[in-house]
Parts: sequence; C-alpha cells; structure tokens
Amino acid sequence: MTTMPVTASRRTRRRLPLLAVAIAPLLIMGCQKKPGGQVVAVVGSEEITQPELRAEADVAGVPAGTDIQTYAPAILDRVVQRNLLAQYARDQKLDRGPEYVARRRQLEQSLLANLALKRIASAQPAPTPGEVQAFIQQNPATFSGRARLTLDQVRFPAPTNVNRIKELAAMPSLDAIVARLQAEHVPAGRGRAVLDTGTVESMVARQIASLPNGQLFDLTVNGITFISAVVDRQPAATAPGTWNESATAMLQRERVQKALVAEMAKLRAATRITYDPAFQPAARPSGQATGRAR
Repeated sequence: MTTMPVTASRRTRRRLPLLAVAIAPLLIMGCQKKPGGQVVAVVGSEEITQPELRAEADVAGVPAGTDIQTYAPAILDRVVQRNLLAQYARDQKLDRGPEYVARRRQLEQSLLANLALKRIASAQPAPTPGEVQAFIQQNPATFSGRARLTLDQVRFPAPTNVNRIKELAAMPSLDAIVARLQAEHVPAGRGRAVLDTGTVESMVARQIASLPNGQLFDLTVNGITFISAVVDRQPAATAPGTWNESATAMLQRERVQKALVAEMAKLRAATRITYDPAFQPAARPSGQATGRAR
C-alpha cells in the first residue's frame, strides 16, 4: 500500500523536465511581439504604433486626416531607422551621458510647451461673421489698402537695453546709425527689403502704413532689431472675395496670441525668475514697432 504513491511520484518527477521542455517554445512564442491592430511594426522588442506614426506624420507636415496608408511606408522607415539608432545609442551607453540628460529635458519641455499652446489655442472661440467684418473695416492696411512697401533698413542684434534702440532710432539718418554701429563694432547689415502689409500683425501694419516715406521706425523680431524707412509703396490689395477667409484666420491668430500673452503674464507673476545680469532679456515685447518724425 505504500509503494504506489512513491512510484507515481517518481514518474511525475521524471515527466516534469520533458513537460517544461515542451512548454518553453510555446512561452517564447507567446512573448514575441507581432504587428497587427494598432501595432504597425516591431523593431526588436520595441513596438511602433499607429498613434506614433501619425505623430511622426504631423512633424513631417502630412495634412491632418490623410489616410495612414498613403504615407506609412516612407515615414515608417524613418521611425524604424531612428529606433535602430536609439538602440545602438543605448548599447553604447550614450543615454547615460550629460548631453543626453540635457537634451532629453529640452525635448520634454518643448513637447509639453507645444501641448500647452494647443490647449490655449483650442480654448479660444472662433470669430463671428460680425467680428470678421469689423476687423476688415478697422484694418484697411491689411485688406483694401494693402500695400507692398520697399524699405531701406539697418539690421543688428537687439540690445538688451530698450533705451539703446530708442537712441539709435532718434538719429538723423540710417547712414548715421550705420556709422555709429560700425564705430562701436556692432555687427550690422544695410539693405533694401520688401514688406507686405497684409502679411504682418494688423497693429504693426497700421503703424507702418500710417508713416510717411522717409520716417524712421524700429521693429524688433526674434532677437534682431530693424530700423527702417519706407522708400516706395505699391498697391497690393487682393480680391474682396478672399478677405473673409484671411480675416478669420488672422483674427483667430491674434486672439490666440493675446490669450497667450495674458497667460504668460500670469505665469510670470506667479513664478520667481532670476537672471544673470549679462543675460537679462530686453523689456520690449517682440514685434512692437514705433515711429518717430524727422
């Protein structure tokens, strides 16, 4: 009566290794990732999904709503190459260096900032037909009086001191400004440029269009200051039938920009920010234009 359980136990122990060997390939096969559904490809152990592919398409400029199949081959190959290079970088332990840490923080903040901008933009209501018509009437320089202006201008890196820009813009001529900048070894360029008043912010277009030819005005954009004078004007008004669409888009952009400026003001007021004096930013908002009489 005592021998049968022992014999059964021994048989069980003898069969377990064989059973494990038989099951192991099935377990390995079950762990292997395969394309299908939302997964469009697998690179090693990394899945590439349809949302990732669409995000890549957005970066590449593919119009929203385009069928994924029309752009998948070329864009997917780019994602596959990036995954392979990323794995190579990990194998080389490049993801442990200070450059990777700094760039990862930069990319993460850029992504979050872009998502914040989209949230702020989507919260703004679309302009009504009445608002669009009022905008067109209030901004003739952008629509009925749109013009192509030839400018004589000097451009140089924006100084951190706003008063410095005012001092230069108050000089008697562009020649005098160039001479002063050269004497102070400030890199500057002099030349002609064309400004279409229908392509700039409506407030800036109104300001510049109201200045007589030859009157100096300054404009700082993206860290570059331009001191210019209008030397020629040519009408450039488009057909009235196109104004509504253009006005709607411009009014919406300016509405979003105004909301962004207001939100940034609140964020700055709520956050302590300190600067090294050598890197103190200029106080003037980017894109503001001022004119002076000669």
